Amino acid sequence: MISVIVLSKNNGDTLDACLNSIINALGEKEIIVVDAHSSDNTPSILEKYREKIKVVYDEGKGIGIARNIGVKASKGDVICFVDADAFVSKDHFIKIKDYFEKHPEISIINVKGNEITSEKIPFIQKMEAKLYFLLNKSKYESNKNEFQLAGGCFMAFRRKVFNDVKGFWEFPPYGADDLDFCMRALSRGWKIGILNVNSWHRHRTSLKDLLKEKIGWGKGLACFIWKWRKHPLIKKVYRQSFVFKLLGNDPLLITLIAYLSAPIIAIIHAIEGKSLSIYFYYIVRQYAILIGFLYGLVTWTRKMKI
Repeated sequence: MISVIVLSKNNGDTLDACLNSIINALGEKEIIVVDAHSSDNTPSILEKYREKIKVVYDEGKGIGIARNIGVKASKGDVICFVDADAFVSKDHFIKIKDYFEKHPEISIINVKGNEITSEKIPFIQKMEAKLYFLLNKSKYESNKNEFQLAGGCFMAFRRKVFNDVKGFWEFPPYGADDLDFCMRALSRGWKIGILNVNSWHRHRTSLKDLLKEKIGWGKGLACFIWKWRKHPLIKKVYRQSFVFKLLGNDPLLITLIAYLSAPIIAIIHAIEGKSLSIYFYYIVRQYAILIGFLYGLVTWTRKMKI
């Protein structure tokens, strides 16, 4: 059986559609929602599906904490996370199950969904989707090496990996918990695979929400880089990046230069995407992550237990 875990905190605008897509997807599964005592219309949505889902609560103190609560409340041999603002295709879980069965050597799957770039969606959401599409297609980026890490939006893994690495980190409160989980798994010999599905994730729809998200990512990324900067595996993760080839193997320096070089890198994406909007959007996005990254370096990294 597959355990599907959804983390929820005031996601009432998308949670109904998210849960509906999961329930209607094929395959035997249990559905667990970890709710951080949401104050919007989430409680009524959870009540609507109460016979088909299990709800557990956390105090909203960190994504890693919430992930661990969800996994410990589950029973399946395979764990599938689905963000509360993501929507799965009919065959989403069947594809994951089949992939694990066909690849017994793989323990974590980086499940990659589609990008929706319709002109009808909000501008910020459309730009983020276009950028993700370009990053996956760009000749200057690599998503095919065996050390790619799995993102949390649709990530799936075998329970035995979770038990072996003792779950997700619980500090920092958000950002890079999924990357750290994967690095600890890789360092213990587990392997990561890549699976493309027809599911999709709704990116942030407003500039305010986008900046908040990216600054948070930056803070978590700072802790991730600080923790793993001297480990040989981190070099294998970065080795095929364009910046790595130019600057060498210092992960901290590579990360800083990559974000500081946003105006230059943005030219590449603007040309590949044939869009001037992508140029300015990319700079704002990357500088927001940089702000969070610098803040994380001088604050959160000092509180980490490595």
